[in-house]
Amino acid sequence: MIHRKAGYALILSATMLTAACGGGGSSGSSDNPSDGGPSPTPQSTAVAGPLDTVQTAVTSTVFVPLVSATSGTPLQPVLLCANGIATRNLLDIADAFANGLATPSTLLTTAPAQAQAAVRALVGNLSGLLTSLNGTQTCLGGSDAPGTAVPTTNPLAGTPLAALGEQLLPVLLSASQQLAPGAGGNVAPLSAVQLAGIVEQLSAAFSSAVGSLPSEVLTAPIVGGSLVTVDDALAQLASLTSLAASGGTPQALATAFQTLAESVIDNLLTKVLPVANLQDLAGGGAPTDLVATFQAAVATLTAGLGTSPTTPLPANPLSGAGFEALTGVINQLVTALPTALAGTSGLSPLAAALDQVETLLGSLLGIVGGNTGGGSGSGCLLGFLGLCPP
Repeated sequence: MIHRKAGYALILSATMLTAACGGGGSSGSSDNPSDGGPSPTPQSTAVAGPLDTVQTAVTSTVFVPLVSATSGTPLQPVLLCANGIATRNLLDIADAFANGLATPSTLLTTAPAQAQAAVRALVGNLSGLLTSLNGTQTCLGGSDAPGTAVPTTNPLAGTPLAALGEQLLPVLLSASQQLAPGAGGNVAPLSAVQLAGIVEQLSAAFSSAVGSLPSEVLTAPIVGGSLVTVDDALAQLASLTSLAASGGTPQALATAFQTLAESVIDNLLTKVLPVANLQDLAGGGAPTDLVATFQAAVATLTAGLGTSPTTPLPANPLSGAGFEALTGVINQLVTALPTALAGTSGLSPLAAALDQVETLLGSLLGIVGGNTGGGSGSGCLLGFLGLCPP
């Protein structure tokens, strides 16, 4: 644990130089979206579709508590962006194409029309992700929110995360120009081919940037999980929109839709919510593989989408078998996070926050300084989840 924490500080120490005051979490923000700033409360869905219930459930069950617990810290804007991009924009776009499968003969006209506003919001929130990582601004909401302007210069220049800005900014600028209102304030409708092209370019740029980041960044709790989640989801969305644009069969589209939904929900519940980090710290001797448990539950939840993509998921999608431990994980984290993250400001607040989260995860498992505090999981608070080290 100690060497990993040192890695976070080394990799990210230069990343937050512009957020040296006040924790860097809400600079430029407003509680009132009409003021041009983001609401600190994550929203769930804007495009009505079969994934609405799971979008709402993940937002209310996972993100609202975590965003509240990280208030005023550098992690809050990153969590808001993760929710805005993955839970809202990407799943809203997927919902638009799932809706189109109700009448496959008109999908190439109805789905792009529904999806276009969500693609525009996605571009804005990806811009917000860049500025959230340097602590100056966060994401502005979901598919019906005004987009964050694409930065004119790389907000992560001179930091170990610079590749994100270098790779994404040209694509974001091009996409924002294609999606911008024209004369009279009207946005010209884009075809399925045009939307697929935008998504593919965004995915390729994000994937290339993530591939160049140090491994310590991608394994960092919350931040790393957010980047991996967005990367995976963009790739899956690119596959779905490309299939639609090229005349893929309804069955192929349904399968791609199901794969996207499963991948996004998996990552949100195990990587953005740092369950995988807990599992890694607990080690192979832990009685329960909580990551595998959640993944199996998500696979069961989304399995029917591949054959019936227009059927809504259950009203309480995270209340089924396999999700019982979810509330326990969140309760433990949100109880401890406010105290653990107190004072994580200074020249590199994001690095400090990640160090504190890593320490917190270890303390929940009874791990102190890289060792269990007394053997046999002594001091471990997660026995009820089956995660205490042997």
